[in-house]
Amino acid sequence: MPETRPGNSTRKERALLWPALASMTAVQAVIAAGIFGLGIAAPLIGLPVTQLGWLNVLIFGLGACGASQAGRLCQRWGGVQVTIVCVGCVLLASLLLSLPLSITVWPAAILLGLAFGPETAASSASLVRVTTPAQRNGVIALRQTGNQWGAIAASLCLPMLMEYNRAAAFGLLALLCLVLMAALISQLKIDQIPLSDANSAGNFSHALLPTLAAQCRSPGMPALLALSASYAAIQIAINGFAFSYLVRVLELTPAIAGTLLATAQGAGLLARILLGTWARRATSTARALGWIGPGIALSVITLALMPAGQASALLYLLMFVVGFLASGWNGLLLAELSRRAGPSRTAAWTGATMTVSYAGLVTAPLLFTLGSIGMRSTYLALAVACGLSGLAVLLGRPAQSGAKTP
Repeated sequence: MPETRPGNSTRKERALLWPALASMTAVQAVIAAGIFGLGIAAPLIGLPVTQLGWLNVLIFGLGACGASQAGRLCQRWGGVQVTIVCVGCVLLASLLLSLPLSITVWPAAILLGLAFGPETAASSASLVRVTTPAQRNGVIALRQTGNQWGAIAASLCLPMLMEYNRAAAFGLLALLCLVLMAALISQLKIDQIPLSDANSAGNFSHALLPTLAAQCRSPGMPALLALSASYAAIQIAINGFAFSYLVRVLELTPAIAGTLLATAQGAGLLARILLGTWARRATSTARALGWIGPGIALSVITLALMPAGQASALLYLLMFVVGFLASGWNGLLLAELSRRAGPSRTAAWTGATMTVSYAGLVTAPLLFTLGSIGMRSTYLALAVACGLSGLAVLLGRPAQSGAKTP
């Protein structure tokens, strides 16, 4: 396969970069809107919390399976083609959720899980083809803002639309998916752009177990894998269960709980933008990822120990800090993986790491659904895990990039 010079990009690649970034950010946004939309719809269509917990386990369990195959899928079909299929799954899930039948939430959850799994790796694999090494950290980190855009849009729009008409709410999401698929089809040429690292012609395995074995031999990667699982667990614990915690444990009104959760989501969006801008100039993001762990631990432990019935300014500040840290790490991790793996192995390394991350995404809902220790204790346990995994990264050995750059 022909190669381009590392550190440089052709005029054609530069022209494709910003449309590709916009499209891949939108892909994450519609998937996030679908998953958040299911959670928002649950109380409005009479789904109990336990059933919502099992639906989340199904989504993230399938996501782990999909992520484990992301490297192979991208190697065979190309990142853009894989993302088109993922958006198609969200489209079908939206159509199922628009139907006035509660049973359709289960096949919809299956489709959302199939979309959620390989999408992150596929988007990263596409973006590395149209970026230089200097651009890569910032671009991949900024792409992760799509999760917050989708979550905020779903939180603000879907309740109002569903009050008017359930079909209209999810029908609009399906229409957005259709438009996005058309935009992605016009960008299929990205899959034909040659990779820019010296490893692009190498015979690397894209299967899960060999990739995980290679990662475990890389200095510092085992700690990053553990970090990804613990940070993912606290992220879904905040996104999926903080509203229930604020209402049921802290005894706040739904209106106040909603503004607190919106504060956390807004902070997460700000974090992804600011950290993405910083990552654009950073040569390594591993230490920043490590420092986030103790920050999450301190803020979530404080949240778990808050007394009931107090909606103080401190609680708003605390939710801002929790949202900033619990949602701001994803882009940094993806940028660090791209730096270590090099463009030719980005999809495989991202998919393998996301498989480990999704173990955290499955574990947290199980703890809330099946555990008898209470929500406060669950948050405390997850916070401690984040703090320890962050410290492990800080104390570990640094690694050099897998790509050979001049």
